Amino acid sequence: MELDELCLQSGNDIPFGLARITIHQPTIKEIGLIGEENFHIGSRFLTFDKNNLNIKDKSELEKSDDFEIFMSVMNSRDKAQHKTDAIMVLALLFPEYKIKIEKDKILLQLNKENFSSSINEQNFIEFKSIITQIFCLNRFNVGDEFNPADDLAAKVAEKIKKGREKRAKTEPQKKVTIFSKYISILSVGLQKDKNDLLNYTVPQLIDEFERYILKQDFDLYVKAKLAGAKDLEEVKNWMEDLHS
Repeated sequence: MELDELCLQSGNDIPFGLARITIHQPTIKEIGLIGEENFHIGSRFLTFDKNNLNIKDKSELEKSDDFEIFMSVMNSRDKAQHKTDAIMVLALLFPEYKIKIEKDKILLQLNKENFSSSINEQNFIEFKSIITQIFCLNRFNVGDEFNPADDLAAKVAEKIKKGREKRAKTEPQKKVTIFSKYISILSVGLQKDKNDLLNYTVPQLIDEFERYILKQDFDLYVKAKLAGAKDLEEVKNWMEDLHS
């Protein structure tokens, strides 16, 4: 499901047709309520895809679809961080709804109007497509591993935990600061108030940052050309379509 670019850039809520509700596009400021790293882990897990699993033998997963595996993890007794983060992200996406994890669906209850909907097997693909686009998940890679093994769900959280511990021993610990870094750069480079930038949605922030970098590279290229520099590598026109 390809979302209209203007709809994304406007910051409007996005229609979630198969569930008969809309999905809220949270601002960077709202994302800050749960923390950027928690947000990235939660949003990645909500777009669960078994084809991305880092396991050698995927034969036991062949009979299970993404939603079945995802819900088996969400319903497991383990209190893993990625589950908590996923629920916090859901709260950002559906701020007016009460969220309840059930065996075969994520129930969304709107108490004021006695209305309920759900994320289920029939609409999970559409849901993943929408949040992938509103969070620009294909534009940058934070990365996290989900490694089911043995009984499909019971050891998922343990595998994730061990994977993170292993990386922590071999790689320096780095906090995820993509959004805060972009805001810092744009506030200085464009002389904008950080508070204004914090009210951007993810697509708005990513779009402006990428456009700013293109403009900066283009201006430096033209300046060097005018100064007589030769054999310069061509740069993209800063006004080109970013989303084609």
